[in-house]
Amino acid sequence: MREHRKESQIESKLNRKFTLVISILVILPVSGLAGMLFYHVKKNDISRNKFLMWSCYAAVMLVVIVALIFLINYIVASLLRSFYDILKSVRVIQKGDLSVRIENCRNDEIGELGTQINKMLDHMEQLMKENIDREILAKNSEIRALQNQINAHFIYNVLESIKMMAEINEEYAISDAITSLGSLLRYNMKWTANNVPVEEEIEYIKNYLALINLRFDYEIYLSLNIPEEVLKQEIPKMSLQPIIENAIYHGIEELAEDTNIYIKGIVRERECFIEITDAGRGMSEAETEKLRKKLEGEIETGGDSGDGIGLKNVQDRIRMSFGEAYGIEINSKLGCYTKVTVRVPMQY
Repeated sequence: MREHRKESQIESKLNRKFTLVISILVILPVSGLAGMLFYHVKKNDISRNKFLMWSCYAAVMLVVIVALIFLINYIVASLLRSFYDILKSVRVIQKGDLSVRIENCRNDEIGELGTQINKMLDHMEQLMKENIDREILAKNSEIRALQNQINAHFIYNVLESIKMMAEINEEYAISDAITSLGSLLRYNMKWTANNVPVEEEIEYIKNYLALINLRFDYEIYLSLNIPEEVLKQEIPKMSLQPIIENAIYHGIEELAEDTNIYIKGIVRERECFIEITDAGRGMSEAETEKLRKKLEGEIETGGDSGDGIGLKNVQDRIRMSFGEAYGIEINSKLGCYTKVTVRVPMQY
């Protein structure tokens, strides 16, 4: 028993000594000296160095993570700033305000989205303006038609009475003139919201020329070359007569001699062309170009009948009915002729 206790005590002492002497011996050669440098590092020193090293590493990682958070937040904010501006503008547009525009559109995908939204808003405003112009034009036409219809029956009755008096007195020329005037007024006062066939416009022009020839000592003849399919095409009402009137007062009247007005119909692919040509005094290239600019709205037309207002009105009504691709074209040569071409789509 005593021997066993002694062995246990000796083993305990050895273990305590072993745990106390755990250390690291660092041996470094010293250049220039014939010897070695011994450095003894204790266990406690190692733990302290590890703690300091991990603490520094953790601090550096914390600083890097915070810096990355700020950097990512800045990048995301800069990328989405345009998106937020677009979202804000879209919410304003939803309330009905189409005047808002997205500013400072960048050259990335989000900037391209803003640019396309601006173009869409411009197009919407243009369409709304055109619709308003159409409604105003239609309302004005309705008002004029109603004003003309107020005394229409009274005028017809008076004309019929005058015609009967002329026939009784065998004044058949007067009777024919009154018949043409009655037909002209009836067509002019008849309101229609739709377009009319070309053949109805031609009949109106015939009556118009019959009355015009009463004023002059010379004769204006009407020469027609219009296929049946063109006669059935529809055009805005009163769109050919202003062209005839313009040809008479600005091309033929100054010549004061017998002449012709030619009306020719042409079908080309899916389009219909109506050419109205007068053998009048014509226009110079400068005058023709000025009139073209008035028709396109580049030069403002005045209120006078000789300022191109009639042709501009015809141009606007054709484009409102069929689109910007259609309208009238003008060609002229000084001292020879003036040709006005009406271009509309074929309607089968």
